[in-house]
Amino acid sequence: MGTRLIGLAVHALACVLYIVLNNFAVPVYKQLVGGLTSRGVAIGMGMYLIFYFFVFLNLVLVFINRLAIKFGVAIFMMLAILFYMLPQYPVRGMAYCALAGGLTMAAIVLSHLLNAALVRLRREQGVVQS
Repeated sequence: MGTRLIGLAVHALACVLYIVLNNFAVPVYKQLVGGLTSRGVAIGMGMYLIFYFFVFLNLVLVFINRLAIKFGVAIFMMLAILFYMLPQYPVRGMAYCALAGGLTMAAIVLSHLLNAALVRLRREQGVVQS
């Protein structure tokens, strides 16, 4: 049960960091490039779709045990974001792929390391893992 809680906490932190980093990066992008080139509802709803997809897959990753499958799901997410964004918004597509993919990969690695440390701590204390 502890491994699921660790995974849930780490992946929830990744979701919060997504919001923080996105809110930081958009004004920086506007200042460097001179504003977003497209306006309207479609791209705004697309950004929400990407965020909800990111949150959903991070929740799913908490319940997957095999590390290779977790990385496969993260790569699938990155490719799906690129497929969705690249035709019309290549810079945003690469940025959101890097943001979502980087945070997901970091959450996978961090939760794996924390779970390994928890198992090692339990073993040292003589607690039988069920």
